Amino acid sequence: MRILLAGATGVLGRATLPHLRGHEVVGLTRSAVKAQHLRERGVEAAVCDVFDYDGLLRLMQSVRPQTVVNFVTDLASGPTEANNRARSEGGHNLLNAATEVKAARVVVESVAFMLDDDAAEAVEQLEQTTRGFSGEALILRFGRLWGPGTFYDTPPQPPAVQIDKAGAEAARLLTHAPSGTYIVT
Repeated sequence: MRILLAGATGVLGRATLPHLRGHEVVGLTRSAVKAQHLRERGVEAAVCDVFDYDGLLRLMQSVRPQTVVNFVTDLASGPTEANNRARSEGGHNLLNAATEVKAARVVVESVAFMLDDDAAEAVEQLEQTTRGFSGEALILRFGRLWGPGTFYDTPPQPPAVQIDKAGAEAARLLTHAPSGTYIVT
């Protein structure tokens, strides 16, 4: 399977990549430095910002992915406005480009816990537009990620999932599960 994984250098992307061996994976990142880290791990890397629709579309036309995975977040800038934009605008761009290149499958990262106000609206918009995809659509609702590289060293308030388990389950679902919404906790 040819997979474009947007958010490949994020905590969930990094945890998922080792479980995708045997597939052709292109890891998408905004940073040339992070792209080099992907290459060092044996992953084909592409540098592109999901907010640049024209650049994203050109990249997808070149890659021709069968599956487009949206694990894009922007938690480093703070948990609210930047992350909401990543979910809404970035998610919209990824879905539109996937549609344009006739990808067969899209997979998006969502959450299995309650959010407030704009964050809840951004997640709902992401899930709703994903459900409208013409091919197979998977929504993966994750509990709070904990473990190395996350905000939590020990299990936080439920629902929660250890990052290595989350990555393994994400890879299994994105390669084998039928369309639907899945809870990963």
